[in-house]
Amino acid sequence: MSNVTAREQILSAIRRNLDASKPLDAIRSEHHPHSHSETNEASAPAAQPASLVNAFSENLMSVGGRVSIVADIKKAAAEVQSIVDDLNPLRMAISDAPLVVDLARRIKTDAVLLQTAPAKDLFDCNIGITSAQWAIAETGTLVLESEKEFARLTSLVPDVHICIIKAAQIRATMAEILEIAARDLNPTMTFITGPSRTSDIELTVAIGVHGPRELYVVVIDEP
Repeated sequence: MSNVTAREQILSAIRRNLDASKPLDAIRSEHHPHSHSETNEASAPAAQPASLVNAFSENLMSVGGRVSIVADIKKAAAEVQSIVDDLNPLRMAISDAPLVVDLARRIKTDAVLLQTAPAKDLFDCNIGITSAQWAIAETGTLVLESEKEFARLTSLVPDVHICIIKAAQIRATMAEILEIAARDLNPTMTFITGPSRTSDIELTVAIGVHGPRELYVVVIDEP
C-alpha cells in the first residue's frame, strides 16, 4: 500500500468520526456561536480575531505550554532573547524557516547555533527553535509540515522547544487542519500539544521523557 493511499484512508477515517460528532458540535455552537471559523476560511491569510489567538493561548497554557503574544518580529526576538538568557544554553538548533532564521540573527548568545542539524547533533542541543505552519485554537496544538520546514526533530529532541508562529496561521478546529492536509497531502505532519508527556502503567505522568520538557510559543499578532 502506498504512503498516499494509507494517508487518504487515515484521513477518511478521521472525517467519518468528525461527521459522527457533528450533532454535538451543533449543540456546542448554540452556546458558543463565535467559537469556530468556517471551514472554507481555512487557508485565508487574514489576521485572526483576538478571541482565536486568546483561545489558542489559554488552551496551550492549560497543558503546560508558555505563550507570549507580540506585535512584530522585533518584539518576538526580544521574547526569545529573554528565554535564552534565562536558560543559558550551550548549543541551540534552529530550523530553516525564514521567520526563524530572521529571528536568530537578532539574538545575542554565546551558544553554538546549528541550523538544520543532523539527528546525532540534536541530542546535544539544549534548545530547538522552529516555526509552525498552523496552530489549532481549540486544543492549543502546533502543526508542523515536513515539506515546509526542516523542523521535525528540531522540535522533538532538545529539552526546550521554542516555536514562532504568526496569528494568521491559527485555525479554530482540527477539522480545518484536516481539510488543509487532505488538499496538500503532505507526507508528514507533526502535532504538538504542550511539553512531552509519558504515562507508565500506573498512569504516573512524566514530563520530557520522550520529547521537550518545556514548550514556549511566541505568537506574532501583527496589527
